[in-house]
Amino acid sequence: MPELGQRISFVELLDNCERVRIPQLQRDYAQGRESAREVRDRFLEALLEALLLPPDDASLPLNLDFVYGSMENNTDRYFLPLDGQQRLTTLFLLHWYLAWRDDQLHAFHEIMRDGLRSRFSYAVRPSSSEFFDELVQFVPDKTPVDVGSVRRMLENQPWFYLYWRLDPTIQSAMTMLDAIHGRCAKHAGLFARLLDRQRPVITFQLLPLEHFGLSDDLYIKMNARGKPLTAFETFKARFEQYLEQLYPAETREIKETPRPIHEFFSCRMDTRWTDFFWSHRAPGTANFDAAVMNLFWVVALASLNPDDRPSDASDIPYRSEAGTYEDFDDCGLLTRDFAGNLISLLEAWSSDNGQLRSQLPATRYFNEAAAFRRASTAPKSVEYSELAQFAAFALYLSANEGATESEQFQQWMRVVFNLVHNSDIERSDQYERSVSGLRKLLPESREILQHLAHAELGPLGFSREQVQEEVIKAQLLLAHPAWRDCIAAAEAHGYFRGQIGFLLEFAGIRDRADEHPVAKWSDDDHAAMQQKFDEYWQKAQATFNARGLKELDGESYQWERSLLAIGDYFMRIGNNRSFLTSPASNPDSWKRFLRIRSGRHYLKQLWDRIDPASSISTQLTEIRDAAVLEPWRSAFVRHPEAMEYCGQNEIRWAASGDIYLLWRRQMNGTHAELFTYCLFQRLMREDGNLQFLDASYESIMGTYNEPHIKLRCSLAEKSVVFEVQYSKGEYLISCLLLPDETDSTLEDVLQEEGFSRSGSVLRKRVPSSEIDVSLQGLDEVLQARLGGKQCPNSRGPND
Repeated sequence: MPELGQRISFVELLDNCERVRIPQLQRDYAQGRESAREVRDRFLEALLEALLLPPDDASLPLNLDFVYGSMENNTDRYFLPLDGQQRLTTLFLLHWYLAWRDDQLHAFHEIMRDGLRSRFSYAVRPSSSEFFDELVQFVPDKTPVDVGSVRRMLENQPWFYLYWRLDPTIQSAMTMLDAIHGRCAKHAGLFARLLDRQRPVITFQLLPLEHFGLSDDLYIKMNARGKPLTAFETFKARFEQYLEQLYPAETREIKETPRPIHEFFSCRMDTRWTDFFWSHRAPGTANFDAAVMNLFWVVALASLNPDDRPSDASDIPYRSEAGTYEDFDDCGLLTRDFAGNLISLLEAWSSDNGQLRSQLPATRYFNEAAAFRRASTAPKSVEYSELAQFAAFALYLSANEGATESEQFQQWMRVVFNLVHNSDIERSDQYERSVSGLRKLLPESREILQHLAHAELGPLGFSREQVQEEVIKAQLLLAHPAWRDCIAAAEAHGYFRGQIGFLLEFAGIRDRADEHPVAKWSDDDHAAMQQKFDEYWQKAQATFNARGLKELDGESYQWERSLLAIGDYFMRIGNNRSFLTSPASNPDSWKRFLRIRSGRHYLKQLWDRIDPASSISTQLTEIRDAAVLEPWRSAFVRHPEAMEYCGQNEIRWAASGDIYLLWRRQMNGTHAELFTYCLFQRLMREDGNLQFLDASYESIMGTYNEPHIKLRCSLAEKSVVFEVQYSKGEYLISCLLLPDETDSTLEDVLQEEGFSRSGSVLRKRVPSSEIDVSLQGLDEVLQARLGGKQCPNSRGPND
């Protein structure tokens, strides 16, 4: 055998033993597993790069480190690898493939075959050994250029047994052969380079274990660690190398001893940080490595600097789980910012003997423990708004490491909370704009109120309205101490969540600040403004709860109808108009309405007419009853059923001027027409005054017909039907006649009532203001002149 630690090539190893046999206690071949793609690709890339170098290149040979093993003490002289199994197997497969590629399989056979058996074999499973025996004898009838997949070629051979597909080593070997095929098919002459004993290209250092007197027990114990490297273990090793490049001269102290950054990272990751992850892991979480990689992924996303990314950079898969080191690298996330933020974050959180040490005095604006659990266990579920807050937290820690003051930190997170929760951050581009804004504010993060109050702020990637609100609030908080409790209470409302600009506007604070700088207000000015603010704050609490608009006892939609009695506050949503919904995330929410200054003045006018200390319902009823309105607003205000019909709180205002109540959001869904539907509701009331005619409502799907009211009565045991439609300010009453004596009598009566004939239909147009009286008169005339029974087949409004 070669001398201890001598560098040798694979063929030189075979020169010194009869066989290389992977012992039974070893694991299966793993470098060809699908999960080992990263390791496989890196290894093959290094091998091919060495093979393509000139023979006299100073960097050769490529050394694959130590291979440990022992020589079986018998006449066969079998070398049994303890460590190096994966590398040796890959080298064997590379020799076979390059011999095939260069039409040198005869030379391969002379070296690798002993009769009908392979000199490189596996004792792990009999099937693995059988496969290698067949492979060393196999001479393909095609060249690599003519073969698409080595795996398919081998599986199609008559000597390939189907049950071999269950052998992990065989499957990994074929995956590796396909990977070699993909890289080496176009390169000729490389097999001879592998056989060159004078100038070897690829070597390893052999350490025979018999030199150390190791026992079989120790062999078994050492081999028990034979598991594939996890994604985290691979990441850690490669990231440490990268840190050495990122921080060539910088150090951090461990126990007052300066350590290079890559050593600091490695030491902390093996000790304090691991204790932290382990002790603070979520209940039931078993996969430690996955939790670490997940957190790394979220920190990397939070560390992104969009301003430094090339314009043609590929999209980052934000809504995904952590992958491999290559995934981080491919997305451009392995940056100095990421490294610095990660180290600062883990140092801060792990500084309490393994438990998570919170850096903020309270969880109101950022719950650190919840954020850690979410990031480490379910990174795909982290919303963009949550990620923006996480970024603000991590960036602050890194930028102010060693100088973090809890109240300043809390104020920074308060401002971030308000900006994030009151801006649209639902897509990756919106998230990146918000992070750019945070980075602009970051240099002044320790004095964020002073910065907001006095600096000229450009675009920050957040809602401009919310940014302006934060400026005014900062000025107030700095100018007078009593504002702190006022603003804190209002911001804490479960629905507003920091968005209280409408209160500042209603109280006149915005206008006052525009006219006279807040810093120059007197104490009396502040007291007067605080009183006005509190008045509107009390009315806001009477109107909204944490879920949205409050429901009042009595009639439904009281707030909406009362506000409509003040003015047309409906919000445009595409082709529709909405009388608003409560869920804050909806585009037509009350929260969004409160953010938009163009319509919320109607709410101020309504609040100016109510006293929250008295019955709200009574006051709203009085406001509605006193309102003199145009017809469409009056219809909604007087008929809550019209709003109840709209399943999504939306209506469609057609180009013709007609207004449709939408059950969903489209005209191809069920819909009604506003004025006929309200008329129907009046007819159905106890005082509707229809004794003879029976009313039902016909909603419509699509636009082929118009929604209408049906009025039925029975004449001479025959049903007579009237239809009532509305269009352009008037109603049209129609009746279809049949040519018989009964209809002739009916026609005479109807013509006396102002109906005119058109074909087989009698019609009458009635102004909106006269429709109730006109229908009551028709009902009375039909009953008095024609008699009969009411039609028994009456239907409800949605039949």
